[in-house]
Amino acid sequence: MKFSCSREILLKNLHLAQRATDAKNRTPVLRNVLFELNGNCLSMIGYDHRIGIKADIECVGEQDGKITAPSAMIIEVLGVMIEKTVYFSLEDTVMHMECGRSRYNFNCIPAEDFPPFPKSDGKEVFEMDKKMLDQGIRQTVFATNPDDARVFMGGVLMKTEKDSKIVRFVATDGHRLAMRIFVVEGQQLPESQVIVPTRTLAELLRVIQDSDQKTVKISVDSKSVSFSADGIYIVSRLIETEYPKYERVIPDHSEGSCRVNRLRLLSAARGASIMACSKENRDIIEINITDESIRFSSTTKDVGSANEEVEITKKGKDVRIAFNSKYIIDFLNSVDDDEIVIDYKDELDPGHFHTDMPDYTYILMPVKV
Repeated sequence: MKFSCSREILLKNLHLAQRATDAKNRTPVLRNVLFELNGNCLSMIGYDHRIGIKADIECVGEQDGKITAPSAMIIEVLGVMIEKTVYFSLEDTVMHMECGRSRYNFNCIPAEDFPPFPKSDGKEVFEMDKKMLDQGIRQTVFATNPDDARVFMGGVLMKTEKDSKIVRFVATDGHRLAMRIFVVEGQQLPESQVIVPTRTLAELLRVIQDSDQKTVKISVDSKSVSFSADGIYIVSRLIETEYPKYERVIPDHSEGSCRVNRLRLLSAARGASIMACSKENRDIIEINITDESIRFSSTTKDVGSANEEVEITKKGKDVRIAFNSKYIIDFLNSVDDDEIVIDYKDELDPGHFHTDMPDYTYILMPVKV
């Protein structure tokens, strides 16, 4: 194997592939990235049996070949170089790298020891606008909990509906539920429902936010899902379990509602949360909604108290209710609208946070104080 390429492009894409390796794995080859050269295309593949990332870049290829190399070490070395072009050659299992007057040798592991890279060859294939996919992930993935024993909480439900042309993203951690809905026109959607792991979606966000491509190709089968855009291919195992009937926690009516400026509410929530950060307070703040304002209050023994008040437009009854401040802040950070709406019933009923956009729903369970 022998090739040369842009140091900057190589470093950027090697970073992506390396994120699918497992630095703590006892099998050394799973800590490496597979380099595979075919003509003028260099593929870099990271795979830890749960998620795989393949990045393709253009290079000047002289001799095809493949090897698994210590990506973390190569990234460190490339990061301190200043020259634009880097040259690689392979001799047995030693990869030689030249960059200007710098010379490095990396001990590698044969490509034959690397596990076969999976490809989602499902028949359910569709494309989704990059901005929609980005928004669907960002506005739901924060509501997952990968550490919970209930495995469905470790991912986002992605449901496509053929007849309605709807793509639905749903996430919950038992304390809150986030749901984002999109209508995808111009193509035939499959009828499918899968749970995509949180880690996979976090890696996908890094790819699509840096992509110039307008759409992302998505392929789904019974055990895996894949996403591809701009020469980057991500494949992941699915979370194979039944997703709960999330519709049951969405309130069917409210007895009160208030409209408030999002940035002012975000500032108030952040301020009140400072005084609710002790271990015993668990980030809980009390909310009092009256005709004129919404007031956040919190107290920590031996530290002090906080009271934040913001003007609102209100309909219906008053309420006093407590929530985890972090969960409120997560929602407010996920939207860009100027105003948000809070619908509520009583102090022990869930609160419904949303904007004027009807396709985003955030349900937050109250805390008894």
